Amino acid sequence: MILQALCDYYDRKEKDLSPFGFEEKAIPFIIVIDHDGKFLHLENNQELEEGKLIIRPVRVPKASGRSGAKSYATAYCLWDHYGYIAAQPKVIKLDDTPKEKDIEIAQKQHESFKTLIKKISLDIPKDKGVKAVDLFLNSEIELKQLKSSELWEECLKIKGCNLTFRLSLDPYLVCQSDSVIDWVKRQPLPDSNVKDGFCLITGEKSSIVRLHDNISGVSQKPAPLASINESAYSSYNKIKGFNFPVSAEASFKYATALNYLLRKSSSTKFRLVDTSYVCWSDNANALEEILPFTLSDTGNDPDKGANVIKSLFSTIHNGAYQNGDGNDKFYVLGLSPNVARIAIRYWDIGTVASFSENLAHWFDDLDIIDRDHYGYPSLIKLLRATVLQHKDANIPPNLPADIVRSILSGGQLPETLLQSVIRRIKAEKGEVSYLRACSIKAYLNRKYRLSNKKQRELTMSLNKEDKRNGYCLGRLFAVLEKLQLDAQKGIKATIRDRYYSSASSTPKSVFGTLMRLSTHHLKKLENPGQKINADKNIGEIMDLLTEFPAHLNMENQGLFAIGYYHQKQDFFKKKTPKKLENNGEEK
Repeated sequence: MILQALCDYYDRKEKDLSPFGFEEKAIPFIIVIDHDGKFLHLENNQELEEGKLIIRPVRVPKASGRSGAKSYATAYCLWDHYGYIAAQPKVIKLDDTPKEKDIEIAQKQHESFKTLIKKISLDIPKDKGVKAVDLFLNSEIELKQLKSSELWEECLKIKGCNLTFRLSLDPYLVCQSDSVIDWVKRQPLPDSNVKDGFCLITGEKSSIVRLHDNISGVSQKPAPLASINESAYSSYNKIKGFNFPVSAEASFKYATALNYLLRKSSSTKFRLVDTSYVCWSDNANALEEILPFTLSDTGNDPDKGANVIKSLFSTIHNGAYQNGDGNDKFYVLGLSPNVARIAIRYWDIGTVASFSENLAHWFDDLDIIDRDHYGYPSLIKLLRATVLQHKDANIPPNLPADIVRSILSGGQLPETLLQSVIRRIKAEKGEVSYLRACSIKAYLNRKYRLSNKKQRELTMSLNKEDKRNGYCLGRLFAVLEKLQLDAQKGIKATIRDRYYSSASSTPKSVFGTLMRLSTHHLKKLENPGQKINADKNIGEIMDLLTEFPAHLNMENQGLFAIGYYHQKQDFFKKKTPKKLENNGEEK
């Protein structure tokens, strides 16, 4: 199903993707020649991006594999490294003298390239670009002109620097002409790599490939998505890809589509820890770009994040998707590195409407006081808030995929999320940050909404009518901390630093002590108004409590954190003025 969906995506984006037999390749320099094969100049195909020199990828005929002692005999179609193009031997430093062996190999490589170009020129004699390249390669004068170019030394600084050709008056490369594209499509595949059979994707009889194309953008090195490399997985004397027959064209389509989705500049890709996610739909829609942006890090542009959220909610009204593309299928695929291949960590299929509505529910669950200041948090920021030093390396490997699955399916969040947040809060002496409060509220609200008991969901801000023990105890702890701060000006460590962990898990053991301390703090208050407010707040919460329980379970520890956070934020929020009568006096 995954490969078939990727093939369908290739058909949808065919105009933007490489045709059969082609690939995107990073080629630093382009040799510009005229119709007579005369060298004009060397064109730099690199550009600065965020202070780094980036090579712009170009579309060229797909490279065939070459290895072994006679690898020099395999040349690429109208592009290759400087050994094949100009008989340039490899050197470590520009002023080094090439070894005799390297000179000999470079000459053989160059002859192989010339032979291939001659063959192409004979096969498509009307192509002016191929003819010009053939003339250039057979002219010692033009090759010397190339090596005398100002940029040639820059070319030699890049190990195995690739080059290709362009006619001076053409906007496209020589290898991108229609006649070259047709020639590439007509070339037979190596006999050792194909067999006739029925393709599992198309259902048609075709040439089945033994080895599938590699995928970039997941592991450090390109690796296959579908492969069998151990004899234990073989059956009926079928090896490699012949165990799961896929045609050469289908293999090319799905690999090209997936490489396109995983490209560096892709707006439909996001990464969580070591897993790369891509998403796509049957037809173009806004969700393809909104989903990755809202689940990944928004970086240093909060306005952009706000605009994305507004864009999302402009198409969702009260949990119901209103656009006409709601029934289009939507796919999300998560991939992570594995030994010699790529592992599928996540795969989900739904509709644009269902994913949009579930994403809207996710933001509703996250919504908590102070959101106007901090904005909606991205998933990666929530994950970082659960671990030591906020480092991605400390995030449990399965947690991101489990949370993504819960978000996009509308299901309950993994309990490990709540456990991780509570553990981190205790380790940091009661640091209930905005991000941690968001995570706890989202976990609890989903649990309440999806459970059979149908408990009341947590509100965005302080709810004085909530009588749950954990919530009330958290509020009480915040009130007692505020009382201590008012009574002891300039204090550096509060009851939170010493008592939060035990107060949130075994309240009976510490709240007696905290209540006795509060009487001393009340006596120290110099402002009568502060004393009245503190006494009133403590009394209101104590009326909701029947006892201090000996132990709070994980759910109530989460409620404790939310109650504590809500009450603290309520202390600092701006009080709204009373309504005024028509005469201007307060009502």
